[in-house]
Amino acid sequence: MHVHNEDQIIPALLREFDDKEFIHQFEMIAGIEHGATIKMLHFINDLERRKTFLELGYSSVFDFCTRRIKYSSSQAGRRIQAARCCRRYPEFFGYLRNREVCIMTLAMIEGIITDDNHDEIVKRVRGASRRDVERLISEYRPAAALRDRIRYVHVPLPQPRDLNTALLDRACQQAIPEQYRDRIPAVEKVFVQFLADEAFLTLFEEVRGLMGGNALDHSFADVMKVVLTEYRERNSPAARKQRREERKRAASPDSHRWEWKNAQDESTRHVPDGVRDEVFVRDEGQCTFVAPDGTRCQSKKGLQIDHINPYSVGGSHELSNLRLLCGGHNKLAAERAMGKTVMRPYWRQ
Repeated sequence: MHVHNEDQIIPALLREFDDKEFIHQFEMIAGIEHGATIKMLHFINDLERRKTFLELGYSSVFDFCTRRIKYSSSQAGRRIQAARCCRRYPEFFGYLRNREVCIMTLAMIEGIITDDNHDEIVKRVRGASRRDVERLISEYRPAAALRDRIRYVHVPLPQPRDLNTALLDRACQQAIPEQYRDRIPAVEKVFVQFLADEAFLTLFEEVRGLMGGNALDHSFADVMKVVLTEYRERNSPAARKQRREERKRAASPDSHRWEWKNAQDESTRHVPDGVRDEVFVRDEGQCTFVAPDGTRCQSKKGLQIDHINPYSVGGSHELSNLRLLCGGHNKLAAERAMGKTVMRPYWRQ
C-alpha cells in the first residue's frame, strides 16, 4: 500500500508542537478550510454560468463535481444547493463567513426560500441548530415519514426445509474448521424502501394473485421484478425495434411500404418512433457527447433526439443525422447552431 510522503511528515511535525502551538495551527488550518469552502461555492456558481462542464463531457454541474472533482454525491449536492442559495441571496456568503450558518443549512433551505419568506427564514436560521432548521423546513414543506431508499445488505442464506438436506448441511458444517463455523453464510441483496398508497397495495395484491400458485409465495421483489420486466419489454427501444423487425419478417414484401414511407416523411419535426428506437439502440441509451480529451458524457436520463444538421436548416430524419444528447448537451448544440442570444432564456439563471 502506497503512503503519501506528506502523510508521514505531518504527524511527525505535529508531535513536535506544544499544546498552545498545536491549537494555533489547528485553528489556522480550520480557517483555511472554511475560506476554501466559501471560494468553492463561488467556483460552482461560475461553473454553472460558464457551462464549461458541457464542453468537457459532463452533463451537469453535479456530474462534473462527482466524476471530475471526485466529491461524493452528498458532498456535491450540498455544495451545489448552497452555492445556488448564495447566488440568489448573496448576503448568505457573509453569514457563512461569520459561521452564522453552515453549508448544510444553506443546502436545506435552498428549496424553500423565496423573496416572500426570505426575511423570516434568515432570522430563524442564523445560529440555528440542524434540528431547528429541519423543524423550519417542515413548516414550509412537510416531510414524509418515510423516504425512498436503496442500500446494499447481506442476509443469511435460506435455511433448508427438508430433513435430509438439513442433515447433509450439518455434516458439511462439522467438516468446516471450528474457527469458521460461526460465520453464517450470507448473500448480498438490495434493500429498497418507498412510500405507496392504498391503491398501490390493492393493485399489488391483484397482480400477485394473477401470478398463480400460492400468492403468499410471491414476495414483493418477485412481483416487482415481473412487472418491471414486462414494462421494459413493452417500452424499451431495443424491444420495440425487435418486435418491429419480427413483424416485417413475418409480413409480405408490400405490407410495410407505408411504414417505410412514413419513416422518411420530413414534413414534420417529429422523428418517427421506429427511427427513434434505432437511435436509442445504436447509442446504447446514453448521451453521445465526447469532449476533446475523450471524456464521454455518462448521462442516461432525460435523453433527447438531436439533429446533427439542424432540422430548422433542412436536416433530415436519417439515422446518420440523429444522435442522443442529454438536456444540457442538446442545449449546448443548439447554442452553437443558433447563438447564445437565442438560447439564453432556456438556461437556468
